[in-house]
Amino acid sequence: MHLNRTYILMGLKVALGAALAILLANLLKLQYSATAGIITVLSIMGTKRETLRIAGARMMALASALAIAAVCYGLLGFTLGAFTVYLFVFAVVCYACGWTYAIAMISVLITHFMSAGEMTWTMIGNEVLLFVIGTGCGILVNLHLRADEKRMRAHLAEVDSLMKEALHALSRREDAAAALKALQTELTAAEKVAVTNADNQLGDVPLYPIRYVQMRANQRKILTQIASAMGRIDALTPQHDEVCALIARVADEYHMENDVAALLTALDGVLNSMRAQALPVARGEFESRAVLYYVLLRLQDFLLLKRQFYEENAASMPRSQSRRL
Repeated sequence: MHLNRTYILMGLKVALGAALAILLANLLKLQYSATAGIITVLSIMGTKRETLRIAGARMMALASALAIAAVCYGLLGFTLGAFTVYLFVFAVVCYACGWTYAIAMISVLITHFMSAGEMTWTMIGNEVLLFVIGTGCGILVNLHLRADEKRMRAHLAEVDSLMKEALHALSRREDAAAALKALQTELTAAEKVAVTNADNQLGDVPLYPIRYVQMRANQRKILTQIASAMGRIDALTPQHDEVCALIARVADEYHMENDVAALLTALDGVLNSMRAQALPVARGEFESRAVLYYVLLRLQDFLLLKRQFYEENAASMPRSQSRRL
């Protein structure tokens, strides 16, 4: 078992948050004060937005549970049978509304009425305060969460590095599968960090990293198609050298003109050159030329994705990203 700093901090948050909730409940002389600590533990989510969203949903679930419990206890008394009927109805409501995470927490509060043998306004106030204190402490301990910009930049840099590695492999007629596989793994990790960072912002959500990762993911799909197509080429032709040279240029200028205008112009030149050349006579050369033409069209799509991204996100593009392809 490996204990890192993150796990230790999470443990401290849980312990201190629960202790604070129980302390506050005791200061207010609430019954079942330890329940406030358990509610705090269950309220601590991975991000600020998730914590607040779940807290709001649990508040609605609590209101529903109190209404259902009032009817069940009122008709059947404070018995196990009444609680069973309550739990059945409440569980159905929670599953229907997507509040499954609230069933256990809220039902613990409802058992207090059965234990006390009454459901007075004083008791209801006690349970509501336990919920508010526990949930509030859970929110409080997550207020420190911030977007991890350093980690995000590291992931984006690795994504770019692997993309460039895959392009160089294709330009040298090498197998790009390893680089593309590693790129997919890195894109998944980068997307997770980007979404977490967005969920830790209570104001304007930074959408640029998410869009950037999505754009690179779409480009990776195109590179996978290009790699598959180039692997089917049997006959090497002069046109093959032209296409590989263009791919090498894309890789070499990966950190240069971010609007890719020069690269699109160069690609158009290669396409026009291929269209103007005489049709091949041999079947193998014909098939190779057809595949190369397809590769150029997909490479054009690859560059147009970046062009569109640049035009739509230039205003929000971080300075560190402004020179990347």
